[in-house]
Amino acid sequence: MIYVIGDIHGCKDKYDEMLQKLNPSEQDAVFVLGDVIDVGDDGIEILNDMMYRANIYPILGEREYYAKKYLPLIAEKGSAQKALESLDGDEKAELSDWLSMKSEKTIEAFLKLSDEEKEAILEFLEEFADFEEIECKGKKFILTHAGISNHEDRDLYEHETEDFVFAKTDYNKIYFPDAYLVTGHTPTVAIGREFAGKVYAKKRHLALDCGAAFGGRLAAVCLDTLKVSYC
Repeated sequence: MIYVIGDIHGCKDKYDEMLQKLNPSEQDAVFVLGDVIDVGDDGIEILNDMMYRANIYPILGEREYYAKKYLPLIAEKGSAQKALESLDGDEKAELSDWLSMKSEKTIEAFLKLSDEEKEAILEFLEEFADFEEIECKGKKFILTHAGISNHEDRDLYEHETEDFVFAKTDYNKIYFPDAYLVTGHTPTVAIGREFAGKVYAKKRHLALDCGAAFGGRLAAVCLDTLKVSYC
């Protein structure tokens, strides 16, 4: 079986419950659509768990994009504020944006790790894929965190990381007539109030961010059956 889990955002209780519910075998694959960290308390703890599971395949979200870029500097300077003060221009603005996005729990937990544990987390973040292209039971799926920017202008493999991490997906548009676009990032309530807390499955989209860290639910879909699970 192939499973895909939406944005976890540090909610380890829901992450643990989802894995227990799906109960994947060693032969099954579990893809996680990014934004594992931030907002909730336990993002670093979830990363520590994921890295030791051979059947979990992470996809880069914007939170991990910022983390792998700025956590080394924050660790070097000893605090997020000192790291911010050492920057200027676009990097200063970018780190400031991340610090305003409820990332403090992630940063605090990371700074408490030993040097070896910090290095392991940073190495694991480098393993996060920009996207995954999967065929399952005769269907094709393209998995990304936020979607795909400028997808009509270039081949899927010609895109930059930022095209997948920061895309603004139009859920009224069919992006691929022969494939499903599977995304997190955009809470489904933002697609339509009627989709609050539910997976959006229309126009060859599967949108899985059901607001787990904001009073909603964590969602997963089995690509073999298209069955949806919630925690």
